[in-house]
Amino acid sequence: MVISPLTPMTPSIEDGVVTWRVPLGEGAVPHVALEDCGFYVRWLFDHPERANGMDLEVAIEHMPYADMAAAFEKVTGHPAQYIPPDLDAYWNSPDLTGIADHPAGYNADPNDKSTMSFRDNFTGFWNVWKHGIITRDYALLDEIHPNRIRSAEEWFRREDQLGRELGKGILWERVQPENWSMDSAVLKSSADFRTGKL
Repeated sequence: MVISPLTPMTPSIEDGVVTWRVPLGEGAVPHVALEDCGFYVRWLFDHPERANGMDLEVAIEHMPYADMAAAFEKVTGHPAQYIPPDLDAYWNSPDLTGIADHPAGYNADPNDKSTMSFRDNFTGFWNVWKHGIITRDYALLDEIHPNRIRSAEEWFRREDQLGRELGKGILWERVQPENWSMDSAVLKSSADFRTGKL
């Protein structure tokens, strides 16, 4: 989601600098490498004696966005930065103001009083990571998947290489708004503008 269009953490290009503006402060998000997920799922099925009842929470690492920007810059050779706005500035940004009060749940009824808004959902998301409330067991993840992706830099390098191999372009090109398409969107709700049905 950190390089995809139409997500709560989509970067912008500001004066030639890839910029993440998210209300994380000095916190860190344990982003997940999707390509690692299949390995973890297989492990759960192959080890029922250990996995039974386990809530296996996976992640690359607890990633401060300043470190993520530095990793992007190191991999691409192009400048990147992290600017932490407050929540009001974040929700009033042009990219989010139109969706902030829509239902967070796909196809949820906005008139149902139990429906959570996108704003409420992701305000909670950012605050959980901003204040370091949740951890991950990285030693367990290393044991389960010794070759897992362990850093933002490693993930960016793999994404850059994958983009080249698939003809999507280098990572720097892929984050340019003029190169985004619905094929670039990693979220279903972004790819179909929340018009699909589940």
